[in-house]
Amino acid sequence: MKYSYLLLIFVAMLFFQCEDKVSKRDIDNFAQIDSVIQEIESELTPLETEIAELATFTTYLYENQNDLVDKANRNKFAFSDSGVFYNPDPQAEESAVYISTLTSNRQEAMRQAYFTESQDSLFSRLVNSNPIVSQVFYNTKNQFSRVYPNYSVLTMVDPDLDLTTFNFYYMGDEVRNPQKGAKWLEEVYIDPVGRGWVLSLIHPVYYQNKLQGVLGFDITVNNLVGNFLDKSAKNLVIVDAGGTIIAGKANAIEALDMPPLKNHTYIQTINTDNFPVEDFNLFKSKNKEVRRMISRFLLEKDNSFELSLDGKTNQVYCKRLNILNWYIIDINNL
Repeated sequence: MKYSYLLLIFVAMLFFQCEDKVSKRDIDNFAQIDSVIQEIESELTPLETEIAELATFTTYLYENQNDLVDKANRNKFAFSDSGVFYNPDPQAEESAVYISTLTSNRQEAMRQAYFTESQDSLFSRLVNSNPIVSQVFYNTKNQFSRVYPNYSVLTMVDPDLDLTTFNFYYMGDEVRNPQKGAKWLEEVYIDPVGRGWVLSLIHPVYYQNKLQGVLGFDITVNNLVGNFLDKSAKNLVIVDAGGTIIAGKANAIEALDMPPLKNHTYIQTINTDNFPVEDFNLFKSKNKEVRRMISRFLLEKDNSFELSLDGKTNQVYCKRLNILNWYIIDINNL
């Protein structure tokens, strides 16, 4: 009886030692994911202040528009054969200007192009001083658009593009953004001017208590991967709240039985929102275990899962970002 009691104690000690080792391993893996999250958010969070300051400046331009219109260089603008108002030859530090033929008030849209001219210097500084920001833009309810870096307006966008139908505009309105502050667009989309899949931070601009337009910063998925995921030795994948892959290491994505995530470039003209295809949604994975895993992470809010891949068990960890409703998944032992 004495020996049986000692054996029980010995087995219990081994069990708790194993549990302790597992716990330390989990803590270490979660700590590494946290470090990636902290690095991402340390770059993204200051942009909220930057865009708020830019919105304040833009409101100032509206308040002083009469003086600024008179100072604008109108000779740099022209009309295309299709009726688009634009700047045919923007200099390196100047934005591309575009007014859609759908504008209901062309004269007012042209005034906006004139008195917002000084936005260009701030747009170029923001892009050139922030490696992860690929583009800065301002779109208005009058179908006026200013975008830096500039691009070929007549070849990249349709003459009758409705800017207000895109999420980078309507998600900033009074209904969807009642706080009237900076807002992250968590669902990535195809950029209308060909920069691939982008994540946007937007901020509305109000003048005389009316929404005039929406500012935005674009961050390409490629920049997100290059600046954060590629620096980590971990096999990481970022998914949105719906289970769609935003970015990730190629081997990790393929291990989840998903097609390779290529650099999607959209060089044709478009007139609607474009979102990642269902092929990249983990709920649609061919692997039943992968579907179970993503359900546990996103629906049941678990943060670890034992995933069988090719006959080998992989411990997978998951943590949610703080400023975005995105999740980082780490696949061990690949």
